[in-house]
Amino acid sequence: MKFELDQTNQIEPKLLKKRNGKLLVDIQGRLDIFVNDRCFFSEPSLALLEFGVALKRWNREDHFRYFTMEHDEREGPILAFIEKEACRWSLFSIWQECDAHEPLTFEVVSGAVDTFLLELDKDLINNYGIKIDDFI
Repeated sequence: MKFELDQTNQIEPKLLKKRNGKLLVDIQGRLDIFVNDRCFFSEPSLALLEFGVALKRWNREDHFRYFTMEHDEREGPILAFIEKEACRWSLFSIWQECDAHEPLTFEVVSGAVDTFLLELDKDLINNYGIKIDDFI
């Protein structure tokens, strides 16, 4: 998972100071997910803080389904990790650019999530003085 915060998006200082929930959708950026060097998912304007909070809350024993406040759930998840068999996971998105035919191991999925969360937290602290846990 690769991401880039949108540096052009102006965030109100009073929202940051109060850790206002509006920041969940205000802090956006690009998210790209590659599977075996193929672009599986690419979204130039995703609510990255909201996505980070959803990933932090994922208990990793169940499927993960991410729905954003800005999108109609009836269309399906923006991103899902679905366990197909023991320790074998597939990816799905209503916006996917290709099929991820080969299942991924849980270690690959979990490692990508951990790396994303670590890097997102670093960028949030550096750019806004906040972290994902402030919104959990």
